[in-house]
Amino acid sequence: MNFIRGSLLVFISVLLLISLLVLGIFATLNYSLKYEIIKPQIKSFVKEFVVNEVNKTIIDEQVEILQTHCKTTQDYAFNDETTNYTFVIPCEVISEGTDEIINVESEILIDRYYLKKYECGFLECFKSETPLFIISQHAKDFWKKQFYTFLIVSLLLAVLIFLLVEKKNNFPILIGALLIAGFLPLLALSGIAKFAVSSLASGIPFDLSSIALVFFNKANSVFLTGFIIGAILIGIGIFWELIIIGLKIEHWFERKDDEK
Repeated sequence: MNFIRGSLLVFISVLLLISLLVLGIFATLNYSLKYEIIKPQIKSFVKEFVVNEVNKTIIDEQVEILQTHCKTTQDYAFNDETTNYTFVIPCEVISEGTDEIINVESEILIDRYYLKKYECGFLECFKSETPLFIISQHAKDFWKKQFYTFLIVSLLLAVLIFLLVEKKNNFPILIGALLIAGFLPLLALSGIAKFAVSSLASGIPFDLSSIALVFFNKANSVFLTGFIIGAILIGIGIFWELIIIGLKIEHWFERKDDEK
C-alpha cells in the first residue's frame, strides 16, 4: 500500500512539475503582452516595418505637397496598399517632416493590430492574418486563457498530492520546491528564443531575435513571483515542522514530569 501511495505521489509530482513549467510560460506570455508593456518594446520593430514596407520615397517626394495641403485642412488621409490601411496624419505631424510621419504611422499600426477585433481563433489567425496579430490583445487573451487552465490543473494536482502525502507538514515544502523548480527554466527562455529565431531568421530584413525577446521580457518577473511564493510555502512547511517538534519536546518533558 505504501509503495502504491509513494509511486502515485512521485507520478503526480512529476505531472505537477510539468504543469507548473507550462503555467509559468503562459503567465510570461500573458504578462509580457500587456499593452503598456509591449508598445515601447515593439515600437522600433514596427517603425522598421513601416520604413521597409511603406513607400518612404513617395512620402519624401510629397512632403511639400502635404504641407501645402495642410494650409486648408487639419489632417491628411491616404491608403497604403502594402498594409491595406488608411492613415490619417495630423498636419502638425506633417509639418515636422518624414521621420515624424513614419513615427506616427508606427504608433497607428501598433494600436491597429493590438486592439483589432479578430474573428478567427488564435491558431486559425496564422493562416488568415498578418503575423503582427501575435502581438495583439487577441493573442494576450489566448495566453491568459491557457494560463488559467493550467492554474486549475496545477491546483487539482496539488490537492491530489495533499491527499497522498503521508506527513501533511511536508506538503507545503514539496509544493514550494516544485514551484521553484518548475519556474526556474523561465530564466533561460529569453536566451533560447533569441538563439532559435536567430538561427531560423537569416535573410529576413528585421531583427526577429529582438522581437522574440518581447514575448519573454517579463520571464524574470514571473520567475521571481514563483520563487517568492515557493519560498513562502517552504518557510510555512519548516515553521510547521518546528511547531510539531516543539510540541513533541514539550510533551516529552510533561511525560517525564508525570513519571516523577
